[in-house]
Amino acid sequence: MSEQNSTKTKFFFSTRDLLIMAVLAALGGVASTYINALSDAVHAVLGFPGGTQWAAGLHVIWIVLAIAITGKPGTGIITGILKGTVELMSGNSHGVIILLVDLVAGLLVDFGFLLLRNKRSLLPYLIAGGLATGSNVLVFQIFATVPMNILTASAILILFFVALVSGLIFAGFVPFLLLKTLAKAGVVKVPEQSTRSRKIGWYILIGVFLLATLLAVFLHANYKGPQNIEIAGDVENTYTFPSQEFNPEMVTRQMEYKGVMTEYSGYPLLEIIEHTAPSTDADTLLIEASDGYAFLVSFEELESNPNILLVQNGQGQNTSFDVVGPESSKAWIRNVTNLTIIASEGLTIVDLDGNTYEFVPDDWGSEMDSTQIALPEGSQKLQGVPVWKVIEATLNDSTPNEVEFSNSAENQSFAWSEIEGNDKLRLFTVIEDTGISFALAEMSGEVHLFPVTQIKIR
Repeated sequence: MSEQNSTKTKFFFSTRDLLIMAVLAALGGVASTYINALSDAVHAVLGFPGGTQWAAGLHVIWIVLAIAITGKPGTGIITGILKGTVELMSGNSHGVIILLVDLVAGLLVDFGFLLLRNKRSLLPYLIAGGLATGSNVLVFQIFATVPMNILTASAILILFFVALVSGLIFAGFVPFLLLKTLAKAGVVKVPEQSTRSRKIGWYILIGVFLLATLLAVFLHANYKGPQNIEIAGDVENTYTFPSQEFNPEMVTRQMEYKGVMTEYSGYPLLEIIEHTAPSTDADTLLIEASDGYAFLVSFEELESNPNILLVQNGQGQNTSFDVVGPESSKAWIRNVTNLTIIASEGLTIVDLDGNTYEFVPDDWGSEMDSTQIALPEGSQKLQGVPVWKVIEATLNDSTPNEVEFSNSAENQSFAWSEIEGNDKLRLFTVIEDTGISFALAEMSGEVHLFPVTQIKIR
């Protein structure tokens, strides 16, 4: 009798279960940045349709491993939430949307394992991994990555299919083989699922599905862009677009986005900016979205890239605007609220031979990641590029001893051995009302020097 009471008072998840979920979620959250970089690099070489999704299953493998090891329904959901939280805290550019993405992925992983009683077969792994990975395309299409009017149904299907195949392989077949090998070696034991456990799992699944639906509706309503965009900054003519005074001609362009060629129509962004009569010092456009996300596009790219458009979605009270066409996919921004023209402060790099270069943030868009930085006037979410990559670009088969970062008041030096290959130490772009400056800081948020006006390589 005492043993039965003891069993009844046990928590559904043991301490071991929670530790497994926490560790795998942390690994998955941290790895996501590198998986995205690897995915983009391979796609840049191969360039097949939907190619950026080839590694999508690697984002979900952690959630599949967690539920396969613990054997308890709800594990996928909890691991997904924890993974999304890690990504959010580490500065994921999609903001709070990433929580919904990982929550839905965890929900579908749980669903895949609940469908079948025999968890030791390959089929539940394939169902869970494939569906969960494919879901990221649909969630991002609704909320974040791509303006809805850009991707046609066929394009979305291509992205979904590539993600699904990636999920079947990396989040289905790979973890199945891995767990089978570990179980055979006696490292882990794959538990059977009890009738009571499956019943609890369905209750959890239905409850979280309803919560996820409510969260999706809430985010969609709150992230909707405004009907008018404020265009201001270092200009003579501040105005709101659309404007009765200024009606640029709409153009149609074909462009590849994430490996898919699509056609869309919009207003040339350069014409919209030129109507403000920017000052001679203005050289950068700051694009801000309703969810707080922001990105920079240089005037040089605006002038050389005719594909950068401001695309209108909807009519009347349902109107919103998206920016599409920049070289960096991170600058394809949905639900734009403000366009601000600013002048960047110079950051000079002096190499070993005494040659000088200007640091241009726009050249490093693909290498940037964002995080919260503790600046003197308060914490800000900023985009930063690894310092070592910027310095390495100026080296000619020579190895420096140290690198000095300075401004008019102070300086700080680092040995090259401390910088080389260190992705945590970054140059962050600080966007202010009067212009742009730069901070030397860690991805943890710790600031070493602000502002940085010169980098000297010795």
